[in-house]
Amino acid sequence: MLGIAIGHRIARFGRLGPEGRLTVTATDLTGTDGVADPATALTTLLAEVTGEEAVATGEEAVLGLPASAGREAEADIRRAAEDAGLRVNRIVPEPVAVALHYGAIDEGVHRTVLVVDQAATTVDLTVLAITPDLTVRIVTTRTEQLADDHALTAIAQELTEAAPDAVLLSGDLYTTPAHRTDIENLADAQGLTMRCRAPELAVVHGLLLLEDFGLLRIATGPAPARTHFPPPLEDPEPQPWPTPAVDPEPQNAPPDNAPKGRGAVTAPPREREQPPPPDSEPPTAPGPNGRGAVTDPARGPERPPPPHSEPPTATTPPIPTPPTPEPEPESEPEPETPRREPAPTLRSVPVTQLEAIRRDDHLLVLWAWPDSALTARVRWRREDVTTAGDGPRDGDVRCQRRVYEHDGGLDLPVGRGAVTLTVEALVPDPAVDTEGAASLRIPAEPPIVEYEPSLRRRLTGARVATVTFTARTGCDLPALRIVHGLGRYRPTSTAEGTVLHEVPAQRLPAGAPLIVEFPLPSTKGPSWLVCFPVDGPDSGPHSGPDSGRDHDIDIRPTALHRLRVT
Repeated sequence: MLGIAIGHRIARFGRLGPEGRLTVTATDLTGTDGVADPATALTTLLAEVTGEEAVATGEEAVLGLPASAGREAEADIRRAAEDAGLRVNRIVPEPVAVALHYGAIDEGVHRTVLVVDQAATTVDLTVLAITPDLTVRIVTTRTEQLADDHALTAIAQELTEAAPDAVLLSGDLYTTPAHRTDIENLADAQGLTMRCRAPELAVVHGLLLLEDFGLLRIATGPAPARTHFPPPLEDPEPQPWPTPAVDPEPQNAPPDNAPKGRGAVTAPPREREQPPPPDSEPPTAPGPNGRGAVTDPARGPERPPPPHSEPPTATTPPIPTPPTPEPEPESEPEPETPRREPAPTLRSVPVTQLEAIRRDDHLLVLWAWPDSALTARVRWRREDVTTAGDGPRDGDVRCQRRVYEHDGGLDLPVGRGAVTLTVEALVPDPAVDTEGAASLRIPAEPPIVEYEPSLRRRLTGARVATVTFTARTGCDLPALRIVHGLGRYRPTSTAEGTVLHEVPAQRLPAGAPLIVEFPLPSTKGPSWLVCFPVDGPDSGPHSGPDSGRDHDIDIRPTALHRLRVT
């Protein structure tokens, strides 16, 4: 696994040795913006890596870019790395790699960090919000000059506005204790955690850690607010509590120790004592002296005897009064079940800025989403099945917006043939105008023929050059010229070198290599071997070694740095 970080003015290359030691090679991109021209920056960087550290064709790499780089820059550096013979595992922002180097990203962790990444004469300040679900959000990023204390002023401002939990330092500048102390002495940095362990290796080491890290989500924008408990949900249709149908404390229930069974005698029910009405005087009865006597309120007034009954005597027990039947509780009406509103009807509208990028037999589909759209329907149809291999002829998929934004587009395995794409967004707004879906036709990818030159010496001391041609699919190889160029720069046309050998036009079967050999003259200094079609555009003065593409075939080297033979 390789870790390659391409910045605006500096590029870094690193890999882990057999003993786990990290070796890093840094290259100053003088006169070249690595983000705007990643192909030149990558070629310059790989040319510096020689010997045992030389890059082999097909090696896997994790690429890093500044946090300010956009989606187009990611597509450019991916294309440049694949043209250089690398297999791209992932592309991540450099501040995220610095956070991985210091172990700031972990499951269940919620923190905010400020990454200070120095590169050449500038410093990038990036605020990262890390959430417990292994999501890293790039909240803000800015670039400041190191001269005249601009960087310290900007760091102090970020500490005040973002209030981070820690500061992570990266770059060769912060290996000097004096520069690290300048940041620690800032007023807002007092009490903060300052991490500065091997800052010159932070970016590349963080990229290499991604191989065993697992799932990591990267997003942009402010982090969501920290809420420990979600707010309670409100009842959309509150109803009063129903009255219990059964008295929870019945007055006539026998005690627990009362006898049970057939012979059990049930005591007569007692009437409930009614409290006296408010603001009323206690009842009176005539006393012996003719005045009113106050009746005991605890006992209450004596009840008059019922009609047609004898007065109670000492031998006749009083007739118990039958209990007054309690009214049955009124049953509450059953609450009406709320009717669910039908789901809104989704309408199809065309998307804008539809484009597709070929990645071997896959397509990376990109488009601009309407504001109210959360789902898109993508349909595709292969125009020529005979040249595209096996697989379905067409497809119809639904793409969720959150998945699209997380993956950076929609990846479709459609083969190498011509494909017609149709993309339409689904919106719930009934007022939007419904039009035809956006369509795009992608032409078929031409057959790819890769070649790789090599050099060997015979026992007599003579040098023999070998060029091996291979193709994934069978094709008709056109007539080619192998040009030998001298100097630091490879030839870009047949006029910038000497034609050493011509390959006649012939049929090249799939997977069967074609090997040609010819003597190589003795030279001093670096030299190159580049192939150009005899009747192709590469024979002109404004062509390159990787531009051998016409309507029928694509001739390219396995890696640009392999063209240099001495």
